[in-house]
Amino acid sequence: MARSKNLAIAVALLGAFYQWWAKEFFFAILGIGRAVEPIENFPYSCRRLVDKQLEGCEDLWLDEDGRVLYAACSGSIARTQWNQGMSKLNVSGRRSEGSQLIALYIDEFTKDGQFRMHNIAPKNYGGATGDGTLDLIGFDAVRKSIASLQFWLINQRPPVDEFGKFRNAPKVGDNVTVDVFEYVKGAESMNHVKTVADPSIYSANGIALIGEEAFVLTNDHSGKVGLRKELDIFIGGGNVVHCIPQGSCQPVTHNSLKFANGLTRGHDGLIYVPLAAQTFISVYRFEQSGKLNEVDRIEVGMPIDNLSVDSNGDIWAAGMTKMLEVMAVMGDPLNRLSTSTVFLIHKTEDGVYETTKVLEDGEKKALSGASTVVHDVRTGRLFVGGIATPFISVCEPI
Repeated sequence: MARSKNLAIAVALLGAFYQWWAKEFFFAILGIGRAVEPIENFPYSCRRLVDKQLEGCEDLWLDEDGRVLYAACSGSIARTQWNQGMSKLNVSGRRSEGSQLIALYIDEFTKDGQFRMHNIAPKNYGGATGDGTLDLIGFDAVRKSIASLQFWLINQRPPVDEFGKFRNAPKVGDNVTVDVFEYVKGAESMNHVKTVADPSIYSANGIALIGEEAFVLTNDHSGKVGLRKELDIFIGGGNVVHCIPQGSCQPVTHNSLKFANGLTRGHDGLIYVPLAAQTFISVYRFEQSGKLNEVDRIEVGMPIDNLSVDSNGDIWAAGMTKMLEVMAVMGDPLNRLSTSTVFLIHKTEDGVYETTKVLEDGEKKALSGASTVVHDVRTGRLFVGGIATPFISVCEPI
């Protein structure tokens, strides 16, 4: 009798565990068994921009007025070797020329159907070892004038000692900073203005400007290295940090977010934080205390990487449709592909969020490993980049 009772209790506990955690983890987060639509179901014609300079472009930013798309590209293979958030800390695997910030002129086509483009080289910047290289992930930008921009770049610099020699990265993690550059539109270089470094910035992923020289930033994990960090995907550990113009930073959320990713600031002043180990986007408002208060959640149904806001104020999100495929791409980005989904999030006048699946590519014909999508309101085009994807996808509305 006692044995039967214990068995019944065990079965009940397993059932509760399945309903509470395992069901969501395997099906909603990992995407096992998720039905995925073919790209032909959507009113877009997509093609790939294939170029060595356009590999591993995890984040994009569109200057719609200037008609230039800016892409932070680190190289597909390099991103599998040097990526703090994914615990890839092989310093020797970094691309020799470092990451590149690429300008693509989206109304100027070349003979082979590509966009005219060029690298924007950093000036007056030594970098971690004096070679002037960058290690880019997320970034944001602000228009300073008709002719100039200011870039705020998350820079996953390798750790070095006082002599400029590499330290043991798998043991100590990277040495992430936010580096600010002034840029005159059309130029092939940008001038380094300052570096923001703070103990609160340790596993930076996404950044969003919120005012004059102030920004919020996500740490995707609880620390740089260690066992606790590896458990964050299950129990949470990331946060959002607020940095003021004077340079000091402090966490403004609990350290419990499950892989906080490429956040954005909406036209409504709210902060939108996507989570790569949850199925919703957290919506925050700054309180008088200086902390962020979660005021809403936008249920999407799958993990989200980066967010962007178009000139209409609509939010665009890159969905991680099948997480196991994403992980496979991170192991072999030149030969493996992963399903991608694009969502449009529109906030009505009544404050209700309407989420629409705008694009999906179940057969991976044009998209793969999408980490960010930006929308050009003028033409309706979508530009899609990926953390290790060896191309940028361009989708024209039909």
